[in-house]
Amino acid sequence: MLPSSHSFTHYIFEQTIQVGDTVIDATTANGDNTRFLATRVGATGHVISYALTKDNANSAVTSLFMSGLSERVTLLGKSLDSDFVQEMGAQVQASAIIFDYSDDVDNQDAQPNDYLNQIERTLLRLTHGGILIAKFNHVPENWQPFRESLLSADFKQALFQTDSISVFMIERV
Repeated sequence: MLPSSHSFTHYIFEQTIQVGDTVIDATTANGDNTRFLATRVGATGHVISYALTKDNANSAVTSLFMSGLSERVTLLGKSLDSDFVQEMGAQVQASAIIFDYSDDVDNQDAQPNDYLNQIERTLLRLTHGGILIAKFNHVPENWQPFRESLLSADFKQALFQTDSISVFMIERV
């Protein structure tokens, strides 16, 4: 039986994230990915999560509180922008980053125009061996040229695709 895109994404993160890591959920949406990431980083790790709407933030806060994971997460009520390095910490790198624009997390219509700028900002903060996952119901036209612009000496790439969702993985070498 083939995994769903959601299960596959979580499996990849289980293989990548270690207790104590810092990870980024750039698209909090319903909070499911944020909560999952918080379980992986352990009590000594940290999740930075960006919630674009008040409803998303409230949903994530409630879910984290009910799961006892609130202290592992910094939830920011904004999109990932030029303050990202300051919010993360100048010397901190992330082992995992997710941009989920899929209906797995009810976020298929929330892709901002500057999503590639956001992804470029975060790629530079990945640890070596760290992974960025971008999920789309509908792959944007400018995604493929962006992927082709990444140097293979710096990044490895893979794709997992279901009937409705494409999961792109970019690993920093």
